[in-house]
Amino acid sequence: MNNVFFVCICLIVSCTGCCTPRSAAYQSMYAHLQSPLPPSEVLETDFFLVVLVEARHLDYTCSRSLLKTLAKHPSDASKNGDVGHAWIYIQGIVDGQKVYLEGGQSGELGVMQAKYFDGIMNYIDFGYANPSRQCSQPYRFEPNPAKYLWETLNDGFFQEGAGRHSPTFAAKIDITPRQFERILEFVNHYDYTHYALTNNQCSSFVAQVSSLAGLDLECEVTIPIDPYVFVGNTCFLMWSDPCYANLTISSPDVLECSLMNAVANGEAECALEWYKNKRPPSCWKQTRNAFENTCKFPERFLRWQAI
Repeated sequence: MNNVFFVCICLIVSCTGCCTPRSAAYQSMYAHLQSPLPPSEVLETDFFLVVLVEARHLDYTCSRSLLKTLAKHPSDASKNGDVGHAWIYIQGIVDGQKVYLEGGQSGELGVMQAKYFDGIMNYIDFGYANPSRQCSQPYRFEPNPAKYLWETLNDGFFQEGAGRHSPTFAAKIDITPRQFERILEFVNHYDYTHYALTNNQCSSFVAQVSSLAGLDLECEVTIPIDPYVFVGNTCFLMWSDPCYANLTISSPDVLECSLMNAVANGEAECALEWYKNKRPPSCWKQTRNAFENTCKFPERFLRWQAI
């Protein structure tokens, strides 16, 4: 997500003191974080599924609010543009041996196709989402740059383990041997190559696996997209066709809330401490965030001067 628009937003937000939104809508969306969960002691049964999520607690009130919280996360003030992640840990017995699998869907590598925010800015700057592929074509005007958010990227893959993510919540569900087999079959035959904000991605993948375990989880949120976005004195056209006025995506933030509700209702057990004890957190993520923020400063400063 290293584009001039995103970097500009990063600089604007980094100049503000508090990164946690104060709107009533935001506070209402994350009210569940203030509710204590019933204590639970996780016991490793023969067959079980753990759903894990790293929620960034983004503000989905409007497109500008979302960009602000993407630029500077409300949870830890990091500025890497991370939208969060969700993955699974499943354990069972095969041929008398204990086996486990951990991972989830990931993508948006930006190698074969532009990342989502890069694609939007390419539409604005060049009229093409991937201008290098149309280098012989002249500049064209794109009236709906936001349409790239509906694009399917072909760089999806199964990411083993947590992928350097640290869970903000985890829930354990006991399953039957038959459910264990169905989940493994689903995971092994899932098409990871197609990655899309509006279709297959990490949160929707986890929700589908959970349904096979008998737990239906909510993960979708609809985001209003403003037709114009102002950054300083610069106005960016996002869409002319109102069909792009609202974007429905699967979100780790909504998934986290649904998982917490499932635990509160006795449909699952809180497994966050169990997972942290099983997979001690690494200091790599904190080191990486600090390094990325430092490296981005010159570009942010130059962009700020240009506005």
